[in-house]
Amino acid sequence: MASDLKLNRRQELFCQAFAAGGNAAAAARKAGYSVKAADRIGERLLRNAEVSARVRALSEEADAKLIATSRERQQMWTSIMRDTRIEPKDRLKASELLGKAQGDFLERVALSGQNGAPLGPPPNLIINFVPAKDGKPVIEAES
Repeated sequence: MASDLKLNRRQELFCQAFAAGGNAAAAARKAGYSVKAADRIGERLLRNAEVSARVRALSEEADAKLIATSRERQQMWTSIMRDTRIEPKDRLKASELLGKAQGDFLERVALSGQNGAPLGPPPNLIINFVPAKDGKPVIEAES
């Protein structure tokens, strides 16, 4: 059960079922709510702030178990790189991936303006913020 949230037993079961399957009506039925009203109940439960917070928390927990962290990947690459029983080409690839992940191969390039002056916006640059089109914000620039 969620420690800070005040959910009843069926709400918690709904949250677990929804986080596992992503279908509100099916989750409501699994939690023991009315089969006839499962669609409406599932929809209503998802609008409840505590229920949606619990579903989010359960989903994040599930994702954390499924997705390797950066540290886990680095540990794996390191163990492969150091294992002398593994083919040299695979060990080299692991060391390359480890180096890339740690930023060992970044090429840093500094750009500057005339006579080493810092770069700034082009002179006479005008930026227009225009109303969103199709829900996507649009920025237009003129020079």
